[in-house]
Parts: sequence; C-alpha cells; structure tokens
Amino acid sequence: MAKRKKQPVRVPAKKNETQKQVRKSNVFIDGRYRFNLQEQKILLQIISKIRMDEKDFSSYFVSWADLKGISKNYLDSVKKIDESCEKLKNKTIKIKTGSSEDNFGFLSGWTVTPGQGVHFRIDPGMKGMLLDLLGDGNFTLFNLECAMSLSSAHAIRLYELFKSHQWKKQPVTLSLDKIKWSLDIDKTNTSYVDFGNFRTQILDRAQKSFKEHTDIVFSYIPVKEGRKVVSLEIIVRDNVKYQRTVQAEAIKEETKGLQAGDKIMLDGKEYEFMGSGVITPSGTIPTGQLIQFIKQGKAKKI
Repeated sequence: MAKRKKQPVRVPAKKNETQKQVRKSNVFIDGRYRFNLQEQKILLQIISKIRMDEKDFSSYFVSWADLKGISKNYLDSVKKIDESCEKLKNKTIKIKTGSSEDNFGFLSGWTVTPGQGVHFRIDPGMKGMLLDLLGDGNFTLFNLECAMSLSSAHAIRLYELFKSHQWKKQPVTLSLDKIKWSLDIDKTNTSYVDFGNFRTQILDRAQKSFKEHTDIVFSYIPVKEGRKVVSLEIIVRDNVKYQRTVQAEAIKEETKGLQAGDKIMLDGKEYEFMGSGVITPSGTIPTGQLIQFIKQGKAKKI
C-alpha cells in the first residue's frame, strides 16, 4: 500500500487565544547562539508572553503542561526543570557590533511552582532586543505555532532568519559564513565544511519542514567563487498551503490590518506593502516604522 503523503500542519483557531506571536529585534535574530531544541522552544514560549507595549520586563509564566509538552514529558519534576533552566541561563548570545562581539545571557532567574509552572525573569541586558521594538521598526514578528512545530534547533533558527528577510526584494543574497555564524556552526566543524553536507543535513531538511509546518517556503541557489560556495541566493515566499490561524489574525491586528499588496501613500508617492515593509528609492521602511508613520499622519493606506 502506498504511503499517504504528509499534509501541512493545520492548527484550528481557538477563541480568545492571545500572545501567540514572537517578536524579536533583527539584531537578536542575526546574532549567534545555539540552544538545543528544548531550550529554543522554552525561549520562544517566554518571548511570546511579552506584550507589544511593555517598557520593562516583568515575570513571564509558562505552564507545567507547556513545559512537559515541549520536552515530551521529560520536564516532570522541579529538579529537572531547575537543571534545564540552569543550562538555559548559562547559554550566551553573541551580537556583532562592528569588529567586536557583545555577549548576553537570556535568563536572569526563575521561580518554580510545583504542578503549576515556572515564572521566568529575562536578563535586563536583553531589553534592546525584545522591548519597545515598534519605535525603530527593526524587528520580525512570526507565528509561535510555526516555530514550535519544527523538529530541529537549526530549522527554528533558519525560520527566524529567513522570516526577517521575507519582506525584502527577492532574491536575498546571504553569505554562507554568516548563516553558519548565526547557527553557531564553527568554521572548523568538519561535519559542515563540505557544502554538500550542509545542504542535505540542514538546508534541505529545513526546506521540507517549512513546507509541511510553517507559513513560509524558501528556495536557494548556491553562489560560487571558483569551486567554493560562498553565499546563497534565497527566495522566501508565503506558503500557500498553510492554513492561517488565530496567530496570523493577531499579527494582522498588530500591523493595523495591513496586508501584502496594500497600497501606501508616502511623501506623495504610492508604494506597495510587501508584507513586512515597503521599499522606497531612499531605502526600506519596515512595518513597525510604517505603522508609526501612519499614526503620525505621514503615511496612509489607500
């Protein structure tokens, strides 16, 4: 009997469901860090609790049921949760600033309530990467459900990275070294020195997972210098097979109803909203900044 083809994940919308989106500054997304799959998903759950209007971090609660679901029932005791949180707390996020690297920790602490869940405290050093992002517009908003449905840490990082470039004019050229740096794959890692291995083990697997489980798909063309692959031309598009859920509606609400293809009047000229911003002759205007312009009367939807 022939195998039934796996269908894209379709999550039914639930009434009154909120905070199902993740908001990260692009500086954060472009940074270098490696959390394992369980740690990545805990981090995403915490970030999804942050409200758009927050000016300072508070305590963010993740239920025991969510933690057990993330860990496939491994995190079923205070001891195991403490051990997992300790590992998460000790992970470093590297951000490039010119020729130097800034280093950050994500967690500052946590409080476990047995049988109920965990209140997480985010390190104050992360404020610039997670709070008050609407002002400068340099952030990416994506569906929590999509990221959580991916089954590898590398796939989650690529999902964030490619989502942050989706609104730009396609294709987008990304340095292979930069992609590996963001995935925390060292140049000396013999497993991925050969592009063929990187392609089959990371890119092609992510490509398949995106198509099955997320709201975007991507294609790529390797760019060579001599015989060496040095960069990729990436094309990121909406996954037409993905059934939009309450998470997408939440994103629509935060973007004031703007949708890809909408016409925007700005400085007396008409532009097309690309889904995550508009492209003008003087540069790109991300969604957050565009919303600010609309509020200030400097731009309007037509």
